[in-house]
Amino acid sequence: IVTMASTLGTLLRRTLWGRDRGRMRATWRILLGFGVILGVLLGGSRVLRGVPFPDVLVNGPTALLVCVAVGAYALVASLVPGERPLREYGFAFDRQWALDSLAGVLAGCAFQALVTGMLFATGSARVVETFSAGVAAGGGPTAVAVAVAATAVAFAAVALWEELLFRGVFVLNASEGLAARGLEPRRAVWAAVGVGVLVFGPGHALVAAGGVSPVFAAAQASVAAVYFGAAYVLTGSLAFPVGIHSATNLWVVSVFGQAGSGFPALVRLERSIGAGPVDLLLLAIPSLLLLGLIVAWVRATRGRVSADESLRDAAERRRGPAAAE
Repeated sequence: IVTMASTLGTLLRRTLWGRDRGRMRATWRILLGFGVILGVLLGGSRVLRGVPFPDVLVNGPTALLVCVAVGAYALVASLVPGERPLREYGFAFDRQWALDSLAGVLAGCAFQALVTGMLFATGSARVVETFSAGVAAGGGPTAVAVAVAATAVAFAAVALWEELLFRGVFVLNASEGLAARGLEPRRAVWAAVGVGVLVFGPGHALVAAGGVSPVFAAAQASVAAVYFGAAYVLTGSLAFPVGIHSATNLWVVSVFGQAGSGFPALVRLERSIGAGPVDLLLLAIPSLLLLGLIVAWVRATRGRVSADESLRDAAERRRGPAAAE
């Protein structure tokens, strides 16, 4: 019995840590991040359903949940041997981080402006309401301002946790795991982005917005994983993808929002987007523009367009010792 227990213990340690007992394998580091953050978000959302928040806050409490979830992950990661602090995933709050965030917001707005223009040009959208206060209707200017602010903060928080998980945690750890299995570091980083597309995209078919086919929603999320991944890999920072993600989120709910939504919106659209050739052009052309803007910003601020050195170096350090990952 003692021998069996010892063997099982050795097998468990090898499964979790490999030969490098000071650091968990890449797969478990990824699952740790997803487990902690999604666990807190899902569990917390169930708790908050029973709290009578004012309607004017829309889904503002989401931001609080995100803070708790990210904080919980930071705490758990600090207790796990060899796990990196959150700043190493791309949270360096300095002047460049602020500039990248602003550039991401502007690029995201340009992207969505082109999408909206093409929706009108192809007859895939029509205006059903303008200057809609949503849940703040009847509350006056102050209520509308609170609802707009709560919406903006909430969707910025959504962008933050999604980019932390799907770009920072997933891409960085997956690239280390791939490099540990012999893949050249630069290729490992981009391969991790490719695998991330498969993780991020298909699930969005289950949460397609009104008027959008599940196939288009999955394709859109898959393409989004490409440009979010490019923004992260080329800068080594979460600032740029978070800025793009925040802007695109806010645009589709409060600039040209959905019909029947409770979010305040300048204009409400009724959309009809399927999965035909014209619909795919609605996805392809603006996405190419956005990728061009990402490349232009990286070249202007970094001088060259290539995977950030910090990501390549992280993969390089793990190259070869497959049993450790």
